[in-house]
Amino acid sequence: MRLITLFVFTMSMAPAQDGPPPGRPPLRERAAKGDADAQFTLGKNYEAGRGGLKKDYEQAGAWYRLAAEQGDPYAQASLGLLYRFGKGVQRDLVQAYMWLELSTAHTTGADSESIAEYRDAAAAHMTPAQINEAKRLARDWKPKAAVRQ
Repeated sequence: MRLITLFVFTMSMAPAQDGPPPGRPPLRERAAKGDADAQFTLGKNYEAGRGGLKKDYEQAGAWYRLAAEQGDPYAQASLGLLYRFGKGVQRDLVQAYMWLELSTAHTTGADSESIAEYRDAAAAHMTPAQINEAKRLARDWKPKAAVRQ
């Protein structure tokens, strides 16, 4: 049930962007300038096919990655799920586990528990060596400065 809750939660995290509030640059412009929140929202819009965008998992993954590399835990979880299920990216359980592990470490409460369940579900299909590699990658990971598109 928590897995469904996380999916619904992450799908509702970023409202569709019909236009920016007055005085605020458009979403795509903010995302292109390295704004992690805007990158995450743009990724969600591509993943869900909303905000005037066609559903495109590759674009979703690209925008999630930019935000995830800056340390956004929800972008990390979303990217991990794309890797877990092979949507828009090559299915890679090591990458899925790594991103989900990072996200779990930087969220709290029910969010963290739900993300940990996804991580553990990926681990159920991995060898001990793969899990150790994913944990090493997560341990060695460092956030990057804002990445411009």
